[in-house]
Amino acid sequence: MLSRRLRVAAALLVVAAVAALVWANRHELPAAGRALRDADPRWLAVGAGVLLVWIANWVLLHVAARRVTGAGGYHEFAALLPVTVASIALNLAVKSGNLAGLAAFSLHARGRGTRDQGRITGAYLAAAQTAEVGFVVTLAAGLAVVCWDGRLERAEVVATVLFSIGLLARVVALVAAVRSREVLRRVWAWPGRLLDRVLRREPRERDTEAADEFYDAVAAIRARPWTALPAVCFAVLIDVLGAAVLWASMVAVGAGDRPLVALVAYAVSTLFGIVGVLPGGVGFVEVGAAAALASYGIPVGVSAAAVLVFRVFVFWLPLALGGVLAWRLRSSPG
Repeated sequence: MLSRRLRVAAALLVVAAVAALVWANRHELPAAGRALRDADPRWLAVGAGVLLVWIANWVLLHVAARRVTGAGGYHEFAALLPVTVASIALNLAVKSGNLAGLAAFSLHARGRGTRDQGRITGAYLAAAQTAEVGFVVTLAAGLAVVCWDGRLERAEVVATVLFSIGLLARVVALVAAVRSREVLRRVWAWPGRLLDRVLRREPRERDTEAADEFYDAVAAIRARPWTALPAVCFAVLIDVLGAAVLWASMVAVGAGDRPLVALVAYAVSTLFGIVGVLPGGVGFVEVGAAAALASYGIPVGVSAAAVLVFRVFVFWLPLALGGVLAWRLRSSPG
């Protein structure tokens, strides 16, 4: 109950902050409206095309991870396309460190009668962790450009430190778990034991068969680490394409044709979205991206228009489409 109240309070604070920011820049609203009204449809089409490639790379990341862990391979691309989009939507809708999307893959596996749940879980977690690595590369490139231009602000430093702490904690926990089968079994059973305690019921024995399968899947990666290289490449490309969507959005609304500025704004806004308290980085991404673009001399109204188009592409469209696909997976898993 307390955590829910904290989330509601945080959401209200973010809404209030964004509303105050909009009010303070209300004189820029007409410029933003004009930029959206006069947006170049050709560049909007480019943005839509890049978005499709972005989604395809998410699928390729997952099938590459499944191939490494022995849970599947590239032949599953068509079958996993709707599952991946549903997974993206779940991760956008729930602040879970990208764990919410696992539900879509689990439902798909049950519908196919697949029993190798451990390897499927291992593949998903490997893909999620690899996506973090891909963003670290993109963030490093963006921060390098910002430092070179002398535009590194305190907010970016704080957000980077918070992201690094969270990433380090996850890596340490994952490494500790996969290096010991017993530790992994305890970690695997911990959420169920916590639920028993919260519900004040007698602790139940937890099945750790899936944990053992996950351990074996990760052991395969440790034995052949070079086989994870394609997944890393797909992960990096996902963020490069995300920055390309923002670049196309900028050009469409007349915010300039500067790919490096788009890279910086994408890295900063994604970083703010990760450390932000709301699902999908709502509020944090918009403010971070608009501020980054404005710092390069782009008018605030035009910056806001570019960010709005960008968020429609990478947040609202995947959320809407993936939500429908997730509902279909849940209602008819077969």
